[in-house]
Amino acid sequence: MTTDSITAPPRDSIAKADGRTIQRIARAGGYTGPDDGVPGPNTWTGLQQVAKGYAYAGHLDGAPGPATWDALQRLAAKGGYTGPNDGVMGPNSWKGVQTVLRWFGYAGPVDGVPGPATNRALQSLGSLGGYPGPYDGVLGTQSWIGVQTVLTGAGYAGPTDGAPGPETWKAVQRIARRGGYTGPIDGVPGPNTYAGLATLIHRIDPI
Repeated sequence: MTTDSITAPPRDSIAKADGRTIQRIARAGGYTGPDDGVPGPNTWTGLQQVAKGYAYAGHLDGAPGPATWDALQRLAAKGGYTGPNDGVMGPNSWKGVQTVLRWFGYAGPVDGVPGPATNRALQSLGSLGGYPGPYDGVLGTQSWIGVQTVLTGAGYAGPTDGAPGPETWKAVQRIARRGGYTGPIDGVPGPNTYAGLATLIHRIDPI
């Protein structure tokens, strides 16, 4: 995938297909609205949260420890978890995670007991962080590195305000690199940025 054309369409006139891709990625940041292809403030807030991450402060080592679990609890809060971020995953933490993972292919019960279906959905989420493997429900080092990368974010340093600006778009381009985008991180998305996002999201949900 090459760089974007300098004649890219304005950032506020996103094609519906591209808008739906943005919305599907934004689900990892708590967006729960429709995939209607018309991103609004809630979509952008979710996308900014994906870019900002969930306060993961550990290493991308593929070995989940307290920092990973603490960040996963922050993600679980998007699914209704109201407990402490103490790095100890209990049933209520997992129920929150399972609720969020419904947007990533999880169809099992929200029972707070992680199993193969929960793990497959975590691998789907990990694709946003570069996990290249199968969704086989066996969480290995590469699966966890993908999840940890999502929890870390994509370098977004701006506010989570629901208003996309250059820093939001730069983070979008960083996310797009996980789908093959090789152009500049210049905050000006074009067809190749969206092609990278579409490739990535197709891996997550091939519909």
